[in-house]
Amino acid sequence: MNRRRHANIVPVAALVRWVVVAFFLAAAGLGYVYFKNQMQATGNDIRSLEAQLASLRTQDDTVRAQIDRLSSHSYLERRLAEGFIQLTPIRDDCIVRVHPAASRTVASADESDDLQPVSNRLTAQ
Repeated sequence: MNRRRHANIVPVAALVRWVVVAFFLAAAGLGYVYFKNQMQATGNDIRSLEAQLASLRTQDDTVRAQIDRLSSHSYLERRLAEGFIQLTPIRDDCIVRVHPAASRTVASADESDDLQPVSNRLTAQ
């Protein structure tokens, strides 16, 4: 009888075991490199977003300082004196009085209605 018929020349079980171990190590290595690369890219994105945020905060502070400067009382008075800002006095018929004035008497306040209708339309001057 031929005994070599059942004997494997190449040990398939050991070869398959080492191929599986090598595949597992290769997959683990590729996964490690992928996640490290992803972490590096995310870090770069975060760094650029933080730089943009710092830039926007600086711009916001600059604009807030400019708003404070342009809305200051002294600046507005100077622009009014230059004639750049034109103010018109508020007419009495445009004022709505909710509470009677202190100079009025109680009797005169009871006789007339203190609320007056006001139009929000601009009037030609």
